[in-house]
Amino acid sequence: MEIKNFLTVSEVANRFGVNTTTVYRLAQRGKLPGFKIGSKWRFSAQMLDYWVADQVTAAWLRSEPSGPVQEEREG
Repeated sequence: MEIKNFLTVSEVANRFGVNTTTVYRLAQRGKLPGFKIGSKWRFSAQMLDYWVADQVTAAWLRSEPSGPVQEEREG
């Protein structure tokens, strides 16, 4: 399977299992990394991977009452 560097709105929607309207809305609000060429939105596959990792990390940090667990020091 060929991996494309830049994805269309439909490809991003399929990748995340959401409606194309959701992709348009998030991109227009600046919440999803993308850019327009003329009237068409395009999304970097690599930037989407970074965005997903950032979203997962942020969700994890929000779920931890005191942030990441730190090792206790003996002493």
